[in-house]
Amino acid sequence: MADEVVEEQVEEPYESEGIPIVDPGALVYLKLKAWRRKDQEDVVQLLKKGLDDKMVREYLEEIAPDLLEKFDILVSRADDAE
Repeated sequence: MADEVVEEQVEEPYESEGIPIVDPGALVYLKLKAWRRKDQEDVVQLLKKGLDDKMVREYLEEIAPDLLEKFDILVSRADDAE
């Protein structure tokens, strides 16, 4: 189910001034699923730049609660880096 939800959000992103914008929760979901070093660093950087971790947490709780542990690891890394 989660993959279908994310796929739809990626294939039909929001647009702002004609620029497609993927839902932040969907982006983090994809990066957590891949779990490559670069994807982990991308999520940490997004968090450090102000990504709403509560919104992402709610998104993951709804579609992929199994990824919350990985997300928590990256939230801690972002907090430690500040």
